[in-house]
Amino acid sequence: MENGYQNYGQQEAYGQGMAEGNIPNDGEYGGNFFQDLDYGLCKRCRRRSIDRSENPDSVLCRDCREELIRLKIPPVFYIVGAAVILMAAFTFAVSAGGFRNFGSYNNANGTAEEGYVLTAMDNLLEILEENPDNKDTAVKLADIGMEYGYYDYAAYAIQEYLVGKEVSDFQYAKVNGYITKLEIYYDTYDLYEEIWEEAFGDISYADEAEISPEDIYSRMDEVSRELSEYIGKDGYDQALLYYYLGNVSAETEEMMEYYEKCIALDPYYYDAQASIAAYYRRQGELERARQQLEEIYAVNKESFEVLRVYATLELVEGNLKQGLDYALQAYELYPEGNYVIDTYIVALVANGKTEEAEELVREYEEEYVFDDDLYAFLNGEMTLKEYYIGD
Repeated sequence: MENGYQNYGQQEAYGQGMAEGNIPNDGEYGGNFFQDLDYGLCKRCRRRSIDRSENPDSVLCRDCREELIRLKIPPVFYIVGAAVILMAAFTFAVSAGGFRNFGSYNNANGTAEEGYVLTAMDNLLEILEENPDNKDTAVKLADIGMEYGYYDYAAYAIQEYLVGKEVSDFQYAKVNGYITKLEIYYDTYDLYEEIWEEAFGDISYADEAEISPEDIYSRMDEVSRELSEYIGKDGYDQALLYYYLGNVSAETEEMMEYYEKCIALDPYYYDAQASIAAYYRRQGELERARQQLEEIYAVNKESFEVLRVYATLELVEGNLKQGLDYALQAYELYPEGNYVIDTYIVALVANGKTEEAEELVREYEEEYVFDDDLYAFLNGEMTLKEYYIGD
Protein backbone atom coordinates (compact mmCIF):
# COMPACT_ATOMS: atom_id res chain seq x y z
CA MET A 1 0.00 0.00 0.00
CA GLU A 2 1.28 3.45 -0.86
CA ASN A 3 2.64 4.86 2.36
CA GLY A 4 3.19 8.49 1.48
CA TYR A 5 6.77 8.87 2.68
CA GLN A 6 9.32 10.93 0.84
CA ASN A 7 11.86 8.98 2.85
CA TYR A 8 15.16 9.24 1.07
CA GLY A 9 17.28 8.03 3.94
CA GLN A 10 15.56 4.68 4.09
CA GLN A 11 15.88 4.29 0.35
CA GLU A 12 19.64 4.71 0.71
CA ALA A 13 19.80 1.52 2.74
CA TYR A 14 21.08 -0.51 -0.22
CA GLY A 15 18.18 -2.92 -0.10
CA GLN A 16 14.92 -3.44 -1.87
CA GLY A 17 13.13 -3.95 1.43
CA MET A 18 14.30 -0.57 2.68
CA ALA A 19 12.81 1.23 -0.29
CA GLU A 20 9.67 3.30 0.26
CA GLY A 21 6.60 1.22 0.79
CA ASN A 22 8.29 -2.19 1.08
CA ILE A 23 9.02 -2.25 4.82
CA PRO A 24 6.00 -2.51 7.10
CA ASN A 25 5.40 0.35 9.49
CA ASP A 26 5.92 -1.93 12.48
CA GLY A 27 9.45 -2.71 11.27
CA GLU A 28 8.85 -6.46 11.20
CA TYR A 29 10.29 -7.32 7.83
CA GLY A 30 11.23 -10.96 7.79
CA GLY A 31 12.67 -11.47 4.32
CA ASN A 32 15.95 -10.78 2.58
CA PHE A 33 16.15 -7.23 1.30
CA PHE A 34 18.13 -8.37 -1.74
CA GLN A 35 16.24 -11.49 -2.65
CA ASP A 36 15.19 -11.68 -6.30
CA LEU A 37 16.78 -8.32 -6.95
CA ASP A 38 16.67 -7.15 -10.55
CA TYR A 39 20.16 -5.81 -11.09
CA GLY A 40 18.93 -3.73 -14.00
CA LEU A 41 17.17 -1.49 -11.50
CA CYS A 42 18.61 1.47 -9.65
CA LYS A 43 20.61 0.29 -6.62
CA ARG A 44 19.06 3.00 -4.48
CA CYS A 45 15.31 3.05 -5.11
CA ARG A 46 14.90 -0.35 -6.83
CA ARG A 47 12.04 1.10 -8.85
CA ARG A 48 13.53 2.72 -11.96
CA SER A 49 16.07 1.55 -14.50
CA ILE A 50 19.72 2.52 -14.14
CA ASP A 51 20.60 5.59 -16.19
CA ARG A 52 24.01 5.19 -17.86
CA SER A 53 23.67 8.14 -20.22
CA GLU A 54 26.31 10.13 -18.32
CA ASN A 55 28.34 7.30 -16.82
CA PRO A 56 28.46 3.76 -18.25
CA ASP A 57 29.33 2.43 -14.77
CA SER A 58 26.41 4.15 -13.05
CA VAL A 59 24.24 2.11 -10.70
CA LEU A 60 21.60 4.82 -10.14
CA CYS A 61 18.56 6.03 -12.00
CA ARG A 62 18.47 9.68 -13.02
CA ASP A 63 16.05 10.56 -10.22
CA CYS A 64 18.19 9.09 -7.43
CA ARG A 65 21.42 10.48 -8.83
CA GLU A 66 19.91 13.96 -8.86
CA GLU A 67 18.44 13.43 -5.39
CA LEU A 68 21.82 12.48 -3.97
CA ILE A 69 23.47 15.64 -5.31
CA ARG A 70 20.59 18.07 -5.00
CA LEU A 71 21.89 19.61 -1.79
CA LYS A 72 25.44 19.90 -3.07
CA ILE A 73 27.04 22.94 -4.66
CA PRO A 74 30.49 23.19 -6.23
CA PRO A 75 33.38 23.15 -3.69
CA VAL A 76 34.46 26.56 -4.99
CA PHE A 77 31.55 28.00 -3.01
CA TYR A 78 33.29 27.31 0.29
CA ILE A 79 35.12 30.59 0.47
CA VAL A 80 35.65 33.18 3.16
CA GLY A 81 33.11 35.98 3.22
CA ALA A 82 35.57 38.78 2.59
CA ALA A 83 36.77 37.11 -0.56
CA VAL A 84 33.26 36.65 -1.89
CA ILE A 85 32.16 40.24 -2.34
CA LEU A 86 34.17 43.44 -2.43
CA MET A 87 32.70 45.58 0.31
CA ALA A 88 31.82 48.98 -1.04
CA ALA A 89 29.07 51.53 -0.88
CA PHE A 90 27.19 50.93 -4.08
CA THR A 91 23.88 52.18 -5.39
CA PHE A 92 22.50 49.99 -8.13
CA ALA A 93 21.31 51.73 -11.27
CA VAL A 94 19.46 49.97 -14.06
CA SER A 95 21.58 50.22 -17.17
CA ALA A 96 20.19 50.93 -20.60
CA GLY A 97 18.50 47.80 -21.87
CA GLY A 98 18.56 46.17 -18.43
CA PHE A 99 15.57 44.51 -16.78
CA ARG A 100 13.80 43.56 -19.94
CA ASN A 101 11.64 41.42 -17.64
CA PHE A 102 11.11 44.25 -15.19
CA GLY A 103 7.59 43.11 -14.37
CA SER A 104 8.84 39.69 -13.32
CA TYR A 105 11.45 41.30 -11.07
CA ASN A 106 8.93 43.60 -9.40
CA ASN A 107 6.43 40.78 -8.89
CA ALA A 108 8.91 38.17 -7.63
CA ASN A 109 8.26 38.76 -3.95
CA GLY A 110 4.53 38.91 -4.50
CA THR A 111 4.60 35.70 -6.51
CA ALA A 112 6.59 33.94 -3.80
CA GLU A 113 4.35 35.27 -1.06
CA GLU A 114 1.37 33.91 -2.96
CA GLY A 115 2.95 30.45 -2.84
CA TYR A 116 4.51 30.30 -6.29
CA VAL A 117 8.07 30.12 -5.02
CA LEU A 118 9.62 28.17 -7.89
CA THR A 119 7.96 30.42 -10.45
CA ALA A 120 9.35 33.49 -8.71
CA MET A 121 12.86 32.08 -8.60
CA ASP A 122 12.76 30.85 -12.17
CA ASN A 123 11.60 34.30 -13.32
CA LEU A 124 14.56 35.85 -11.57
CA LEU A 125 16.91 33.30 -13.12
CA GLU A 126 15.62 34.26 -16.57
CA ILE A 127 16.41 37.89 -15.82
CA LEU A 128 19.88 37.00 -14.63
CA GLU A 129 20.60 34.92 -17.69
CA GLU A 130 19.85 37.95 -19.86
CA ASN A 131 21.33 40.50 -17.46
CA PRO A 132 24.06 38.82 -15.39
CA ASP A 133 25.24 42.13 -13.89
CA ASN A 134 21.90 42.90 -12.23
CA LYS A 135 23.06 42.35 -8.68
CA ASP A 136 19.77 43.43 -7.14
CA THR A 137 18.10 40.55 -8.97
CA ALA A 138 20.74 38.12 -7.74
CA VAL A 139 20.26 39.31 -4.15
CA LYS A 140 16.49 38.97 -4.49
CA LEU A 141 16.92 35.41 -5.79
CA ALA A 142 19.17 34.64 -2.82
CA ASP A 143 16.59 36.21 -0.49
CA ILE A 144 13.77 33.98 -1.75
CA GLY A 145 15.93 30.87 -1.81
CA MET A 146 17.06 31.39 1.77
CA GLU A 147 13.59 32.31 3.04
CA TYR A 148 11.83 29.29 1.55
CA GLY A 149 14.54 26.69 2.04
CA TYR A 150 15.77 26.44 -1.57
CA TYR A 151 19.38 26.78 -0.59
CA ASP A 152 20.71 25.52 -3.90
CA TYR A 153 19.04 28.47 -5.65
CA ALA A 154 20.50 30.90 -3.13
CA ALA A 155 23.97 29.39 -3.39
CA TYR A 156 23.81 29.52 -7.18
CA ALA A 157 22.75 33.17 -7.14
CA ILE A 158 25.66 34.10 -4.88
CA GLN A 159 28.26 31.96 -6.61
CA GLU A 160 27.35 32.84 -10.19
CA TYR A 161 26.23 36.45 -9.95
CA LEU A 162 27.64 38.06 -6.80
CA VAL A 163 31.11 36.65 -6.26
CA GLY A 164 33.65 39.41 -6.78
CA LYS A 165 30.99 42.08 -7.41
CA GLU A 166 30.59 45.40 -5.63
CA VAL A 167 27.41 45.76 -3.63
CA SER A 168 26.02 48.08 -0.98
CA ASP A 169 27.01 47.73 2.65
CA PHE A 170 23.53 46.41 3.44
CA GLN A 171 23.67 43.80 0.70
CA TYR A 172 27.16 42.79 1.74
CA ALA A 173 26.10 42.17 5.33
CA LYS A 174 23.00 40.26 4.21
CA VAL A 175 24.81 38.00 1.75
CA ASN A 176 27.64 37.37 4.19
CA GLY A 177 25.02 36.14 6.64
CA TYR A 178 23.60 33.85 3.97
CA ILE A 179 27.05 32.45 3.27
CA THR A 180 27.54 31.62 6.93
CA LYS A 181 24.22 29.76 7.07
CA LEU A 182 24.89 27.96 3.79
CA GLU A 183 28.31 26.79 4.94
CA ILE A 184 26.74 25.35 8.11
CA TYR A 185 24.02 23.69 6.05
CA TYR A 186 26.39 22.08 3.59
CA ASP A 187 28.87 21.13 6.31
CA THR A 188 26.01 19.23 7.95
CA TYR A 189 25.24 17.55 4.65
CA ASP A 190 28.89 16.53 4.33
CA LEU A 191 28.81 15.16 7.88
CA TYR A 192 25.83 12.98 7.04
CA GLU A 193 27.48 11.80 3.84
CA GLU A 194 30.64 10.82 5.73
CA ILE A 195 28.69 8.97 8.43
CA TRP A 196 26.63 7.16 5.82
CA GLU A 197 29.73 6.17 3.88
CA GLU A 198 31.32 4.80 7.05
CA ALA A 199 28.28 2.67 7.72
CA PHE A 200 27.53 1.41 4.22
CA GLY A 201 30.58 2.13 2.10
CA ASP A 202 31.95 -1.38 2.46
CA ILE A 203 28.90 -3.00 0.87
CA SER A 204 29.98 -3.81 -2.62
CA TYR A 205 27.79 -4.59 -5.58
CA ALA A 206 28.68 -8.28 -5.29
CA ASP A 207 28.11 -8.45 -1.52
CA GLU A 208 24.59 -7.01 -1.42
CA ALA A 209 22.76 -10.33 -1.66
CA GLU A 210 24.58 -11.55 1.44
CA ILE A 211 23.63 -8.62 3.70
CA SER A 212 21.00 -9.56 6.27
CA PRO A 213 18.15 -7.31 7.39
CA GLU A 214 19.66 -7.35 10.88
CA ASP A 215 22.92 -5.97 9.51
CA ILE A 216 21.05 -3.24 7.65
CA TYR A 217 19.18 -2.21 10.80
CA SER A 218 22.38 -2.28 12.82
CA ARG A 219 24.10 0.01 10.35
CA MET A 220 21.12 2.36 10.26
CA ASP A 221 21.17 2.51 14.06
CA GLU A 222 24.84 3.38 13.97
CA VAL A 223 24.16 6.24 11.54
CA SER A 224 21.42 7.48 13.87
CA ARG A 225 23.67 7.27 16.95
CA GLU A 226 26.48 9.19 15.28
CA LEU A 227 24.14 11.87 13.95
CA SER A 228 22.57 12.26 17.39
CA GLU A 229 25.93 13.24 18.83
CA TYR A 230 25.74 16.51 16.88
CA ILE A 231 22.34 17.56 18.17
CA GLY A 232 22.80 20.79 20.10
CA LYS A 233 26.32 21.40 18.79
CA ASP A 234 27.20 24.74 17.24
CA GLY A 235 28.24 24.73 13.60
CA TYR A 236 25.66 22.17 12.49
CA ASP A 237 22.22 22.74 11.01
CA GLN A 238 19.91 21.30 13.63
CA ALA A 239 16.83 21.12 11.40
CA LEU A 240 18.79 19.19 8.81
CA LEU A 241 20.14 16.81 11.48
CA TYR A 242 16.61 16.06 12.68
CA TYR A 243 15.53 15.56 9.08
CA TYR A 244 18.29 13.00 8.53
CA LEU A 245 17.47 11.29 11.83
CA GLY A 246 13.91 10.95 10.60
CA ASN A 247 15.14 9.50 7.33
CA VAL A 248 17.14 6.75 9.02
CA SER A 249 14.51 5.85 11.62
CA ALA A 250 12.92 2.44 11.15
CA GLU A 251 10.05 3.10 13.56
CA THR A 252 7.24 5.26 12.21
CA GLU A 253 6.53 7.11 15.45
CA GLU A 254 10.18 7.95 15.97
CA MET A 255 10.43 9.10 12.38
CA MET A 256 7.47 11.43 12.80
CA GLU A 257 8.92 12.79 16.04
CA TYR A 258 12.14 13.73 14.28
CA TYR A 259 10.27 15.29 11.38
CA GLU A 260 8.18 17.33 13.82
CA LYS A 261 11.37 18.60 15.47
CA CYS A 262 12.80 19.40 12.05
CA ILE A 263 9.87 21.53 10.90
CA ALA A 264 9.60 23.20 14.30
CA LEU A 265 13.04 24.65 13.58
CA ASP A 266 12.48 25.15 9.85
CA PRO A 267 8.96 24.62 8.46
CA TYR A 268 10.18 24.64 4.87
CA TYR A 269 11.18 20.98 4.70
CA TYR A 270 8.36 20.22 2.33
CA ASP A 271 8.83 16.47 2.07
CA ALA A 272 8.91 16.17 5.87
CA GLN A 273 5.67 18.16 6.02
CA ALA A 274 4.14 15.92 3.38
CA SER A 275 5.29 12.77 5.17
CA ILE A 276 3.67 13.92 8.42
CA ALA A 277 0.41 14.67 6.60
CA ALA A 278 0.53 11.25 4.90
CA TYR A 279 1.03 9.63 8.28
CA TYR A 280 -2.11 11.32 9.61
CA ARG A 281 -4.00 10.26 6.50
CA ARG A 282 -2.98 6.63 6.95
CA GLN A 283 -4.16 6.80 10.55
CA GLY A 284 -7.53 8.06 9.35
CA GLU A 285 -6.97 11.49 10.92
CA LEU A 286 -8.07 13.28 7.78
CA GLU A 287 -8.82 16.66 9.33
CA ARG A 288 -5.39 16.75 10.92
CA ALA A 289 -3.79 15.76 7.62
CA ARG A 290 -5.68 18.53 5.84
CA GLN A 291 -4.63 21.14 8.37
CA GLN A 292 -0.99 20.10 7.95
CA LEU A 293 -1.24 20.32 4.17
CA GLU A 294 -3.19 23.57 4.05
CA GLU A 295 -0.61 25.37 6.14
CA ILE A 296 2.37 24.34 4.05
CA TYR A 297 0.48 24.58 0.73
CA ALA A 298 -0.29 28.23 1.52
CA VAL A 299 3.47 28.78 1.71
CA ASN A 300 4.46 26.75 -1.36
CA LYS A 301 1.98 25.65 -4.01
CA GLU A 302 4.75 24.18 -6.17
CA SER A 303 6.14 21.42 -3.95
CA PHE A 304 5.49 18.15 -5.76
CA GLU A 305 5.61 16.26 -2.44
CA VAL A 306 2.89 18.44 -0.90
CA LEU A 307 0.78 18.36 -4.06
CA ARG A 308 1.02 14.58 -4.29
CA VAL A 309 -0.07 13.96 -0.71
CA TYR A 310 -2.78 16.62 -1.07
CA ALA A 311 -4.05 14.65 -4.07
CA THR A 312 -4.28 11.45 -2.01
CA LEU A 313 -6.24 13.22 0.72
CA GLU A 314 -8.72 14.72 -1.73
CA LEU A 315 -9.19 11.34 -3.40
CA VAL A 316 -9.82 9.49 -0.18
CA GLU A 317 -12.34 12.13 0.91
CA GLY A 318 -14.22 11.80 -2.35
CA ASN A 319 -13.09 15.05 -3.95
CA LEU A 320 -12.06 13.22 -7.08
CA LYS A 321 -11.73 16.13 -9.49
CA GLN A 322 -9.63 18.15 -7.05
CA GLY A 323 -7.52 15.09 -6.34
CA LEU A 324 -6.82 14.65 -10.03
CA ASP A 325 -5.91 18.32 -10.34
CA TYR A 326 -3.33 18.10 -7.56
CA ALA A 327 -1.98 14.79 -8.89
CA LEU A 328 -1.59 16.28 -12.36
CA GLN A 329 0.23 19.32 -10.97
CA ALA A 330 2.66 17.05 -9.10
CA TYR A 331 3.13 14.94 -12.23
CA GLU A 332 3.84 17.97 -14.39
CA LEU A 333 6.30 19.34 -11.85
CA TYR A 334 8.29 16.16 -11.25
CA PRO A 335 7.00 12.88 -12.70
CA GLU A 336 10.04 10.99 -11.37
CA GLY A 337 9.27 11.93 -7.75
CA ASN A 338 8.43 9.15 -5.31
CA TYR A 339 4.93 7.80 -5.98
CA VAL A 340 4.05 10.74 -8.20
CA ILE A 341 3.20 8.58 -11.20
CA ASP A 342 1.35 6.08 -8.98
CA THR A 343 -0.80 8.84 -7.50
CA TYR A 344 -1.56 10.29 -10.92
CA ILE A 345 -2.60 6.87 -12.24
CA VAL A 346 -4.89 6.27 -9.24
CA ALA A 347 -6.42 9.73 -9.68
CA LEU A 348 -7.08 9.08 -13.36
CA VAL A 349 -8.85 5.80 -12.61
CA ALA A 350 -10.87 7.38 -9.81
CA ASN A 351 -12.05 10.00 -12.30
CA GLY A 352 -13.06 7.45 -14.91
CA LYS A 353 -10.02 7.97 -17.15
CA THR A 354 -9.12 4.29 -17.11
CA GLU A 355 -7.69 4.06 -20.62
CA GLU A 356 -5.33 6.97 -20.01
CA ALA A 357 -4.24 5.38 -16.73
CA GLU A 358 -3.62 1.99 -18.33
CA GLU A 359 -1.58 3.62 -21.08
CA LEU A 360 0.63 5.28 -18.46
CA VAL A 361 1.06 1.98 -16.64
CA ARG A 362 2.23 0.31 -19.85
CA GLU A 363 4.57 3.19 -20.58
CA TYR A 364 6.18 3.24 -17.14
CA GLU A 365 6.30 -0.53 -16.60
CA GLU A 366 9.35 -0.63 -18.85
CA GLU A 367 11.48 1.25 -16.32
CA TYR A 368 9.45 1.46 -13.11
CA VAL A 369 8.26 -1.18 -10.63
CA PHE A 370 4.73 -0.57 -9.40
CA ASP A 371 3.53 -1.94 -6.05
CA ASP A 372 1.20 -4.93 -6.06
CA ASP A 373 -1.44 -2.79 -4.36
CA LEU A 374 -1.58 -0.47 -7.37
CA TYR A 375 -2.48 -3.40 -9.60
CA ALA A 376 -5.02 -4.54 -7.00
CA PHE A 377 -6.63 -1.11 -7.13
CA LEU A 378 -6.60 -1.07 -10.93
CA ASN A 379 -8.27 -4.49 -10.93
CA GLY A 380 -11.01 -3.32 -8.59
CA GLU A 381 -9.76 -5.46 -5.70
CA MET A 382 -9.02 -2.47 -3.45
CA THR A 383 -10.93 0.74 -2.76
CA LEU A 384 -9.42 4.20 -2.46
CA LYS A 385 -9.82 4.09 1.30
CA GLU A 386 -8.15 0.71 1.52
CA TYR A 387 -5.33 1.99 -0.67
CA TYR A 388 -4.69 5.20 1.25
CA ILE A 389 -5.76 4.50 4.85
CA GLY A 390 -4.24 1.99 7.25
CA ASP A 391 -0.94 0.18 7.48
